[in-house]
Amino acid sequence: MNKALSVTTTTLLLLLIANVFVDVVLRYAFNNSSIALQELEWHLFSAMFLLSIAYGLQNDTHVRVDVFYLNFSPKTQALINIIGSVIFIL
Repeated sequence: MNKALSVTTTTLLLLLIANVFVDVVLRYAFNNSSIALQELEWHLFSAMFLLSIAYGLQNDTHVRVDVFYLNFSPKTQALINIIGSVIFIL
């Protein structure tokens, strides 16, 4: 599951980069812009963002202030993880 999530997220990122490149070339080189390409950018970014969050939470690589976090007891770390997850879900 972890490998599939990583590959899917990377594929979405590469598709997003290619899509933005094509959109920029069309806009500035040919003075032609596509609404569909711009919409696709948002959809690709949203899917990539949500899957990246799942990957980060699954591998415990999400952003936090480890300077303080590592000095807390395991019980306090667990409490911080629960509170952070609840706030994130909201």
